[in-house]
Amino acid sequence: MDLPPTLPRTTMLNTLCLIMSLQGSLPAPNGDAHLARIDGNLRTLAQLQKLGVDLVERDIPGGRFDLVADDGQLRFLKAQGLEATILIEDIAGYYAQRLATGSLPPQGTGLGSWLQPAFGQGSMGGYYTFAEVESVLDQIGAAYPQYITPKFSLGQSLEGRDLWAVKVSDQPGVDENEPEVRFDAMHHAREPESMQTALWYLLWLCEECGTDPLATYLVNRRETWILPVVNPDGYVYNQTIQPGGGGMWRKNRRDNGGGSMGVDLNRNYPYEWFYDDSGSSSNPDGETYRGTAAASEPEVAAMVAFMASRDFKTALSMHTYSDLWLAPWGYAPLYPGNWSAYDEIGSLATEFNGYPHGPASLLLYEANGVTFDQDHGGHGTLAWTPEIGGSSDGFWPPVDRIIPLAEENRLALARTALAAGAWLRLDAHNLMDAGDGDGIFEGGESVLFDLVLRNSGLAPTGPVTVTLTSLSPWAVVSTGPGGAANVSSFSDLHQTQMLDLLAGVPAGTLIEYSLEFTWDSHSFSAPDAFVAGAGVPLAVFDFEGASDEGWSLSAPNDASTGAWERGDPVGTAAQPEDNHTPGGTSCWFTGQGVVGGSLGSNDVDGGTTTLTSPNFNLSGQSAVQLNFWLWYSNSTGGSPDQDVFEIEGSDNGGASWTNLATVGPTGANGGWNEYSLDLETSLNMTAAVRLRFMASDLGGGSIVEAALDDVSLVPADPGGLGQRSCSPAVPNSTGKPASLHATGSSTVSDQDLELATINLPHQQFGYYLCSQATAVVPNPGGSMGILCLGGQIGRFAAQVASTGNTGHLAIDVNMAQLPVGAGVAIQPGDSWTFQLWYRDAVPTPTSNFSDVITIGFQ
Repeated sequence: MDLPPTLPRTTMLNTLCLIMSLQGSLPAPNGDAHLARIDGNLRTLAQLQKLGVDLVERDIPGGRFDLVADDGQLRFLKAQGLEATILIEDIAGYYAQRLATGSLPPQGTGLGSWLQPAFGQGSMGGYYTFAEVESVLDQIGAAYPQYITPKFSLGQSLEGRDLWAVKVSDQPGVDENEPEVRFDAMHHAREPESMQTALWYLLWLCEECGTDPLATYLVNRRETWILPVVNPDGYVYNQTIQPGGGGMWRKNRRDNGGGSMGVDLNRNYPYEWFYDDSGSSSNPDGETYRGTAAASEPEVAAMVAFMASRDFKTALSMHTYSDLWLAPWGYAPLYPGNWSAYDEIGSLATEFNGYPHGPASLLLYEANGVTFDQDHGGHGTLAWTPEIGGSSDGFWPPVDRIIPLAEENRLALARTALAAGAWLRLDAHNLMDAGDGDGIFEGGESVLFDLVLRNSGLAPTGPVTVTLTSLSPWAVVSTGPGGAANVSSFSDLHQTQMLDLLAGVPAGTLIEYSLEFTWDSHSFSAPDAFVAGAGVPLAVFDFEGASDEGWSLSAPNDASTGAWERGDPVGTAAQPEDNHTPGGTSCWFTGQGVVGGSLGSNDVDGGTTTLTSPNFNLSGQSAVQLNFWLWYSNSTGGSPDQDVFEIEGSDNGGASWTNLATVGPTGANGGWNEYSLDLETSLNMTAAVRLRFMASDLGGGSIVEAALDDVSLVPADPGGLGQRSCSPAVPNSTGKPASLHATGSSTVSDQDLELATINLPHQQFGYYLCSQATAVVPNPGGSMGILCLGGQIGRFAAQVASTGNTGHLAIDVNMAQLPVGAGVAIQPGDSWTFQLWYRDAVPTPTSNFSDVITIGFQ
């Protein structure tokens, strides 16, 4: 958990014993609530749940359980043998102070900027009050009557407030025969980000319908109901006790008698209500108090009636926090019988936000009488509960997180709505060389598109048409449209299409194309591109031939043993047994070991051994990438981690040398590793380029071994607009740096600019950035890359896209409306710099950046 920079106080409550019989009930809260932590195991979790403790986050592998409790409740837990550490002294005060010092988003940016107050500028620390929610629903209804009904009440709360809902559709006042979807929020009064996320999605549907193809499709082909506040009484109470936001009241405002207040609305639903005391509490003072009977609370009774009156195919009941996407079952540690459907839709919904998904009882904790169990068990609806935001966000995220959290979940909501009916998507997209089969797309050859379309929705598609269109003058489509009469729910459609490259297409030409899929009377297109001649080698060496092909030993070569030689190496713990080339045997390596010999048998000793390449004529290239596989070990012996391996280059035939890269001295533990270097960043592209690889033993007592294989030089830059900098970027999980290219015209009036990035990890997502200033910001926000833009940065968030199965992401830039502030047009004489931010998920979820292109416009 991310904690505030300083903690006001840490209190350790002495434990009496680890587990003992429970005495009494958890007392009602009476005083400032703390965020506290208890260490334990699954038995501890069960004990906390039975007590009705306000458990907010669990980490079973780490043995940690975070909860909200006041001093009296902590004393009670102490008496039960539980040890607690206070993490945040006054959690409500902490949230209130954080909201009071936060900066509201600039007026006039983003969805809902026209609202009064603008989205993200509500009067409770940036969050809308209940009265403001009512007003916002009225404003949206007045602005978009063609898409949204006037707000209507599902019923009234205990204190007489309306439970407002709206319906979104292309004919909002007509009950059409379309898949139905429900999004509700704020069963718990202290979780306003759930409400903001619901409203953000509503704004996106209305504002982008007619512009964004996905929003347009969902308005036209779904009936969507949105209920932003299910617990208005609790929320208004929080406004009363913390007008600036941060109130920690969770339940409704039921007077239970004896000074106890509130029922947990998300433990009051009929399905498996009171299944046990672990998933809900019989203690009226407990935060998970289930009430006296199923649907005893008017808010829940209204929701139950509404669920029964409609035919919802999918639903989300949104909460905060934990960065989780929870599915049934909640009442017991079980998977639903149709888990394969839940798993597929949940995986797709969380593809971009990265939330783990699974049954709530297994991912978080058991809970009975909950919304998604009622949906699924009572009506067969596929339903989830997103727990929006992480531990650093908490129940009241900082004001500058209101929009980012809503936006990171927008596509997840949209995909949940898509799944309610037919949802045809491109699941696999492979390009194959149908010419000479060398894997290089050359002029006069054909490119085979092997496509897999999948229906990840709950309804059949009806007729489907698949069309490939060339957007390049260098390519023509040689196959007609494909398709099928129908694709069943959760089924695949395999298709092939063919694109012919014209003879004479220059290597490095960007071949743009579009794949269009039509079903349900709607078309979606997937524009993409590949590079003709990409990877056409200028030189390739696998070192399997009879000759050394111009590679030789050269000065400095003063090592007493371990000089470079070519052949089949004898392996040791420091030297490879096999070369790298699949099916091959030979490589260059430092000193042949003796079969059964010692670790240091013939390793590099007492100096340097240097392997030098032949001469390469690169004078016709603007940029060349050197790729090679290297084995290097210096981590054994009496003085490990002392030496380095150096790669140098020369652009004058070897008269002088420039360091290109250094491996070591630490982290050099052997094993074959691929390296890619952009030569143009260090060398001039001349007719006399040479390379050399140097292994040295300059320390005392270290074991140094190296091997080199599969060296290639390839054109790295297909050309294009602008000047490259901040290059090469930090390599990603492909082992290569993402490389950005700009094509089209730098003349503003031409309105022809495309950005394309290659060498990206597959099946990730990203969006482009722009600015008129540059900077060097390593690892911003925990990213593994370098942000090279400064000043006011625009984000092409509306054009977020997947890298697909090609590792390529391209967009067309609207030069009349760059996403900076309220929108900026490029003017002749301007200079703009562009960079790509993208997600990477190997080995763990992170992000990265491409290099940058700066373009001067005319």
